[in-house]
Amino acid sequence: MGAPGRQGASRREGCRDASSGSPYAVGVTDQADGPGAETLEVERKYEAGVELRLPDAEAFRAAGFEAGAPVVQQLSARYFDTPEGDLARRGFAVRSRHGGKDAGWHMKQRTEGGNRELLWPHGDEMPAELRREIEARIGVSPDRLVPIAALETRRTTVVLRHDGREVVELADDRVRAREGATGVRRAWREWEAELLPGAGIGADAADPEGAALLDRVEAVLLAAGATPSLSFAKIARATGQLVAVARAKGASEELLAALQRLDASDQRAARSLEP
Repeated sequence: MGAPGRQGASRREGCRDASSGSPYAVGVTDQADGPGAETLEVERKYEAGVELRLPDAEAFRAAGFEAGAPVVQQLSARYFDTPEGDLARRGFAVRSRHGGKDAGWHMKQRTEGGNRELLWPHGDEMPAELRREIEARIGVSPDRLVPIAALETRRTTVVLRHDGREVVELADDRVRAREGATGVRRAWREWEAELLPGAGIGADAADPEGAALLDRVEAVLLAAGATPSLSFAKIARATGQLVAVARAKGASEELLAALQRLDASDQRAARSLEP
């Protein structure tokens, strides 16, 4: 991502988390008041029924991988945008995440080569540098951002090694989401296969070595019963925007209908989990 803006004075301006009714600051802090660490996220998503089990170590070994021990994490994330959806319209997402290896403030940009992401350490308030990135890249004031969704995820991860290198992280996510503006709840389960830095891939998802590794993992996941997901981002799914985004891109009526069924299924799944 581009060069960061200049540092500025610290000030705090709170807003209220529409998903829970508790204060959730999106003001500014001088904590980690510098450029965010940048990463490139190259991954594939899959739908996984609640009854499916992650493939075992033997299944991955047959595909040329050594699977590490599963690690379970609890993640809590809040996503922010303007009421008009300025960030989403430009392919950006801003979130604050608790738990997991990348807890903190994130700014993600969706590109054809993968998701480019800036990360700042966790804090109750939005880092000053992130505010400046939002102003520079989106052209809107961070003061206009409001909570648009809350996600709770139980994540089980398995790291796959190939030729002695950690190359792919497989995540089994069980997600519960609540849309901020409407309170609509959704729930789903998805598997994600993400390339790790040890894979030695090139600059983006078009890298042939990285694609070949993901192809081999995909074969194992499909054999286990998973199917490629129509969802490109958790936040779009959590806010019911998959159909709108696909329609804006000129998607076929068949795809739009499939996305509508997916959203209806997510809402039914959430209702089934209610006490």
